[in-house]
Formats: sequence, C-alpha cells, structure tokens
Amino acid sequence: MKNKKNNAQYQLTSRFVKILLLLLIVINLAFICISLISSYRYLNNQAVEIMNTLQEVPQDTNEWTTLVNATTAKDDEDAVRILLENGPMYYSKEGKVIFDKLAQGRALLLFPGIILSENKIYLYQKQEQAGRTVELAVHGTQIVELMVRMFLISLLLNVLAIIIGSLVIYLFVGKWSRTLHQMTKEMTEIETDEKQERHLSVPSSPNEFRQVATSFNQLLDTQRGAIKRESQFVADASHELRTPLTAIRGHVQLIKRRGSQHPEVIGSSIDFIDKESKRLEVLTNQLLALGRPTMDKPLSLISLSKVIQQTAEEFRRTCKQEVTLSIEPEIQMHVDELEIQQVCQNLFENAAKYSHVSDTITITLTKIADKIRLSVADTGPGIPDDRKEQIFERFYRIDRSRSSQVEGSGIGLSIVQSIVEKYHGTIRVLDNQPTGSIFQIDFPLK
Repeated sequence: MKNKKNNAQYQLTSRFVKILLLLLIVINLAFICISLISSYRYLNNQAVEIMNTLQEVPQDTNEWTTLVNATTAKDDEDAVRILLENGPMYYSKEGKVIFDKLAQGRALLLFPGIILSENKIYLYQKQEQAGRTVELAVHGTQIVELMVRMFLISLLLNVLAIIIGSLVIYLFVGKWSRTLHQMTKEMTEIETDEKQERHLSVPSSPNEFRQVATSFNQLLDTQRGAIKRESQFVADASHELRTPLTAIRGHVQLIKRRGSQHPEVIGSSIDFIDKESKRLEVLTNQLLALGRPTMDKPLSLISLSKVIQQTAEEFRRTCKQEVTLSIEPEIQMHVDELEIQQVCQNLFENAAKYSHVSDTITITLTKIADKIRLSVADTGPGIPDDRKEQIFERFYRIDRSRSSQVEGSGIGLSIVQSIVEKYHGTIRVLDNQPTGSIFQIDFPLK
C-alpha cells in the first residue's frame, strides 16, 4: 500500500482531486453568497413595490381591508399591517397570526430585516407614510428552498465531476506511468547489455517524455563514444609504449649475447636505446600533459607576435623545408607562453613530418576583426575531408601503414586542440591550394 501511494499515478490523481475539491468549494461558496444576496435583493424589491403601492392610497379611503388583501394576493404567506393615526388597525388575511409569530421570531444580523419564525423566513419592513404606519412581512421561504435545491443539485454535479475527473486523470496518468515504467525497465536492461548497442525507446507523446528519451539516447551515445575512445586510447598507448620497450629489450639482449665477441654492436645499440628512450620520454610527457587537469592560474599579457616569431625562427633553422613567415607585429594576448610555444611546435613539426623536402611551410599571424588568427599552411599531400575531424583524436594516423615511418606519438594535435579550447579558441583544417593543408586557429580578442 505504501509503494502504491508513492507512485506517480496515485500522487498525481490525489493532487488533482485535492485541487478540484478546493476549486469546487470556492465555486460553491461563491454560489451560496451570490444566491443569498440575490434572494435578499429580490425580497427587498417586492417589499419596495408593495410599499409604493400602499403609499399611493389616499388617507381618507374606506377600503383598507380590501387594499391590504389585494397587496398580498400573490402569496398568502405575505402579511401587511396598517395603523392609522386615528387609531384603527388593518391586517391582511392571516396577517395578525403572522405578525404575532414574527414577534417571537429570531432576526439575522447579516441580513437586516430577515426574521426566522417556525422554520419560515420573512423580510420585515416598517415605513411611516402620510397619516399611517405600514408594516410588511414578505415571505421568502420558497426562494430559499429553491436556492437549497439548486445547491443540492450543484453539489451532486460536483460529486459526479470529482468521480469522473478522478477516473479520467487516473487513466491518463496510468498511461504515462506505464510509459515511465517501460522507460525505467529499458534503462535497467541497457545497463546490463554487454554489447552496448541498445537504445531507449522514444515515446511519441507527451513531448516531455520524448525529449527525455531523446536526451538520454544522446547522452548514451556520447558516453559510449567516450568509453570507446578511452579504450582505444589505452590500447594505442600500450602499443606505442610497448614498441620502443620491445626494441630496447631486443638491443639489450643483443649486447648481452654478442657484445663480448662483437664490440662494434654495442655502440649502435646504445645509440638506438638512447633514441628510443628519448622517444619514450616525449611520449610520457605528452600523455601526462593530456591527463593533467587544467589549472586556473593568473595569465600575463604577452606579445604573441614575439613568441610565435621566436618559435618559428628556431623551427626554421632545423627544418628541411622552406619556411615563410608573415607575423603581424604588436599582437598581444593573455596566455601562458609555454602553452603557446607547445601549440606552435606541434603544428610546425606536424607540417614538416607530412611534407616533402621540396614543399613550403607558411606561418601566418594576423588580427581579423575580433579574432587573432594563427595559420600554418603546407603544400604536402593534404587531408581528406572525412578525416579532418578525426586527426585530433589521440593516436590517430591517416595512414596506419606509414605510422612507423613517420616520427611522433600521434597525440600532438590532441594537445593542440585541448590548449586552444582552454582559451576559448577554435581550430580547423582547410585545404591549401593547389595541394596541402592549412591548420587555422582563431582566438577571441578579449
């Protein structure tokens, strides 16, 4: 029973009934107040009409008995009493009995002139006219009874509305509740799905459920993609680390096995071990850079033009390709100098690795509108359109067969992208003409 009270179907139906009940109570109270005021005004209008009729009667008439009976002909329960100045008193039919009972009745404070007498309701009024005093008792029991009957009918309709409304909302909410239950069941099944291929069924209605299911599926795809990328990253990192380690162990074994008899192999093996150990050091530092959390440290305003110019000049001295510089002076930015140097070095080395010796590398820094733009263009083989987004993934190589021939770890562009995004910048790859690629970075001007 407790679980039933905790489900959405029960709670929503219960809240609907409470709200509907409160609304009906307010409506019924308003109906009662309006009915009472309308009935009271109706009785007052009747009394005013009778008083006006009697006021028009001349003082010297001898037909008082006939007149008072005529004024109460519409309702035998109405009563009129007239006291003349010279002493005579006239009553309508049954008037004396009614006034005697009213004398013992109980007045209502909320409605002046209303008197309860023997389960009957009267409006009592007294008026001084020319040469006479007129007292009037207008019978209102029938009006009140009509109002009570209308209220009872309204109350019955209210009860029916609550029952029917509760049933309808219970059925509708039950449908939604079953949809939620099905979604919950599917989520549990997705969690235990070993293949990680299932998705949550998207209901057609209501819109909120459809949006939740769609967002969940998008989040699921994002999570699965991240897990897949991380798994691939671990596999690639293991491979990249295992390859030089295996080679180093091979040369160590070679030295142990043949070093004493063939000392000439020792020098070449040590050179190879030194080269591979440096490669391991670079790879380890890059992996640490990718895994290191971003620290919010104070940034100083540096000359971006100067830093990139110096880094490019150092690169040009060791680069086999022709390097062309176009650096706009006096461009400044709040940035970490070492991180900008790392971005430049990775982009410059990437352009050199995938270009022929006869190719040209062009490095450009300029200010465009509200952006600072750094471009590194080469005239190498270029990058296919369907690979331009993938090259920023860790350890991704366009041509796996050439990965052993091209130096590098395959995570340099991932580091570049993470640094650029840290400063709210964007990086994209464009086609150079006639051949080659352009790595274009835009930093916002702050």
